[in-house]
Amino acid sequence: MRLFKKSLITLSLGLLSLSINSLAATEIMIAYGNQPGEPIDKAMHFWADKVKEKSNGDIVFKLFPSSQLGSETEVLEQARFGANIITIGDYGALMDIVPDLGVINAPYLSQSFEKKSKLLHSDWFKGLSQQLDKQNIHIVIPDVIYGTRHLLTKKPVTKPEDLKGMKIRVQNSRVPLQTIKAMGGVPTPMSLADVYPGLSEGIIDGLENPPAVLYGGKFFEVAKNLDLTAHSTHMSPFVTGTAFWESLTPEQQKIILETGNEMVAYGASQAQEAEQDALDKLKKAGVTINQVDIKAFSNVVGEAIQKAFPEWSPNLYKNIQAQLEKY
Repeated sequence: MRLFKKSLITLSLGLLSLSINSLAATEIMIAYGNQPGEPIDKAMHFWADKVKEKSNGDIVFKLFPSSQLGSETEVLEQARFGANIITIGDYGALMDIVPDLGVINAPYLSQSFEKKSKLLHSDWFKGLSQQLDKQNIHIVIPDVIYGTRHLLTKKPVTKPEDLKGMKIRVQNSRVPLQTIKAMGGVPTPMSLADVYPGLSEGIIDGLENPPAVLYGGKFFEVAKNLDLTAHSTHMSPFVTGTAFWESLTPEQQKIILETGNEMVAYGASQAQEAEQDALDKLKKAGVTINQVDIKAFSNVVGEAIQKAFPEWSPNLYKNIQAQLEKY
């Protein structure tokens, strides 16, 4: 009888172990265009480790850097149709669905990442997020720091008049297009891969991006002026499909959100270190660092940017700017 009981217990434990092992972990693909080793990539590795640890292996993030799963638009569509994907987003692109989201990375809205983060956890932002959910897009993490964007140009730029007639490369998105136009330049949409030859051949006179990107692309070899316009403190959301998000258990959602907040703080430190390191390297490479008249740029942009987007709520730019100043 003892042998029978022992065998029964052993069998029961074995079946329990088999049952537990058969419950596969929830795998989620994390898609982003940044290259391995960049601040965003480091932040994603940090997030993946934290999620696995806090969930005891129940949630596993599979990382896909360098746009391996497709462009931001392509990956977002996959997520909207139910794929198990969380991907980096762009508020400038999301404004095609919810127009007022476009103001978040508008130029000179605020030069404080801390204040913008508070805005992205406000009731105003929650209302916009709910509108996105109705279109099957769910914002998981709203406030990942991408970097402070400056100009890198062939000729020095210190005031708006200096940009007159200068062709500045921008991504093909309405907010950066209108930003450079408002600052006095000629916005020129172009793939980042085409920028180096574009500068070399005189097709463009400069570009805008965070210092780490400007250094990593070696654009300083053909454009020797870094103009510290700081025209955008750029924050990116990580988004998924609403249907997929709702398929996760409340406990899984909680773990992803809590570890996501830790990732935001870690990513901010990585972005700050990368920016300072890139500035130091650009100086050593012979780039002239130009201080600019921020107030002059801010004034001309403030007058033009709201008019550029008539679909925004009335006085949205100035109202959000005023709200940020209260934080």
